[in-house]
Amino acid sequence: MMRCSALGLVVGLSTLICAGAAEAQIAGVPVSCVDFHRRPVALSAAPQLPDVGAARIFNGQPVILMNPVVLNQQPPVLQLFWYAHECAHHVLGHMVNPNLMNEAQADCWAVRTGRQQGWFPPAAFHLLAQVLGSSPGSIWGHLPGPARIQNMMACYKQP
Repeated sequence: MMRCSALGLVVGLSTLICAGAAEAQIAGVPVSCVDFHRRPVALSAAPQLPDVGAARIFNGQPVILMNPVVLNQQPPVLQLFWYAHECAHHVLGHMVNPNLMNEAQADCWAVRTGRQQGWFPPAAFHLLAQVLGSSPGSIWGHLPGPARIQNMMACYKQP
């Protein structure tokens, strides 16, 4: 059993929800994440985070931090995408093997998983493409909008 409340106190987060628990939801959809070691990944609200989300490890516990202030301004399909993207970092082992392809790989895993879960039917995926298509990219490896969408589209079409 995970000791989520103790983790919440250690990292000073306002709330912590264990992934896999009934109350773990993004955009009203039950979510869960398991890392590449098959450990449950905790989900925590982090209103101080200067981004929508982040994947971290605190005291050996994999955690997805989500900024509810930023997240709640997004349509549900984007909320689920951001969650899946951060989960992907844990699933794919990016926390222990960082490289410049991590962000493109996380996008790919997120759209494939979202499609399989029914979160991203074609119309929803189209909204993702519209919103992310104008992103500038980042020094952390996020591709610029058109390249990011091309990568995501190729992944979305994979069986």
